[in-house]
Order: sequence, then structure tokens, then C-alpha cells
Amino acid sequence: MVRTLQLFGLLLLLLLAGGTAAYAQDPADANAVIEKYLTAIGGREKLKSIKDLTMTMTADIQGRTMEMETKLKMPNKYKQTSYMMGNEAGGTVYDGTKLSRNMRGQSQVKEGNEAFQEFLQNHPFPELYYDSLGIEKKLAGKEKVDGKDAYKVEYSAGDRTWQEYFDASSGLKVQRTATLDTPRGKSEVAIQFSNYKAVNGIMFPFVRSQKMGQFEMNMETQSVKINKGIDDKQFRIN
Repeated sequence: MVRTLQLFGLLLLLLLAGGTAAYAQDPADANAVIEKYLTAIGGREKLKSIKDLTMTMTADIQGRTMEMETKLKMPNKYKQTSYMMGNEAGGTVYDGTKLSRNMRGQSQVKEGNEAFQEFLQNHPFPELYYDSLGIEKKLAGKEKVDGKDAYKVEYSAGDRTWQEYFDASSGLKVQRTATLDTPRGKSEVAIQFSNYKAVNGIMFPFVRSQKMGQFEMNMETQSVKINKGIDDKQFRIN
């Protein structure tokens, strides 16, 4: 009996050790990292059940509060409006074909692939579309983000490249970096995602910290509403 218990104990230790080794094993490729992330935030089926989404956020900019409202209607309609001291300060609308941005009285319109790529960068779950769009991705090892190990995935689409970092333990996305062309030349942009909370069984980062050059902005999500119904008129471009 004692020998049997000893053998059982040894087998249990081996199983536990094997489970720990499997858990600690690095993912095989970028697809494995992304799949773990999608599972961590709710799973593909849950994400695909979203028909529309409305998010409100606030940001502190040099002592002033900016409010932002984002509306998304699947599969390809998007609208974001910014307000400063109760007045509309600008916004972006994508109607599925064209993207129009209005800021400080100046408007810019993009069409085709350029418009769609900008829309995708503002989509909360762009990973759902990467394979169908042929976006290339590569696992580029581990790096530290806020002192924790994170897997780095590099993406490329045409002449655009960007990087995203996923917490090695939880699988959640914790950072995105890119190099943007600005009127003053190239600028490095980094966005960190934190304080994930569940809404209707889907995890959203309620805090986003963005840094571009000397400019820093912290955004906090105030509310997330899912499948409440949004009229297509909201996405018309005049």
C-alpha cells in the first residue's frame, strides 16, 4: 500500500511538472500568440457576435478634459467624435468605402486600401481580419513591457509596419508601437493597454496611454455598450 501511494505521488509530480513545462513553453509562431490573445478576451465566436459597439472615453490634455465617443458597426462602419469643453473638436467617419477626418475645421478624405487600413487601426479587434487581408506577421521574441515578459509580434501590410506586444502569462495585448510620417518628419508612437475589464463576457482595456514624441495622453474608458443598435445614418459622409 505504501509503495502504491509512493508511485501515485511520483506520477502526480510528473504530471504537474509536465503541465508546468507545457504552460511555460514559448508559442510556436505569431498565430499562436494571437490565438491566445483572442481566447483571453473572449474567443472568436463571442467577438463575432458583436453587431455594434459604442464606447465613451475621456482624456486629460494639458489640464483640459477631452471626451471621445466611438461607434462601430460591423463589419466596416466606424465613427469617432471628440469634444472639448462640450464643443465638438473633430472626428473621423468611415462609411465602408471612404474615410473622412475633420480636425480644427480642416477635412481630409481617404479612399480604398488607405482608408480601410486606417479604419482597421482603430478597430478594437483587428486580429479577426488579418488572415483574410494577407497581413504578414512574425513572432520576434520576448521583450519587457512594464517589467513583465511580453511576446513581440511584427506586422507588415504594404509599406506599413507596426509591432504589438502580448503579455506572456495572460495573453492580453499590452502595447502597440509604430513609426508615423508627420509634417515634422517621422515620429515614434507607443500605445499601452491596461486595466482590462469584462463587458458582456468580452475583455476591453479601460486605460490607454499614448506617447508620440514629447506628447503624452492617457485615455480612460467610461462606458462600453454592445449590440444596442446604431442607425447607418450615423456613418454618412457628406
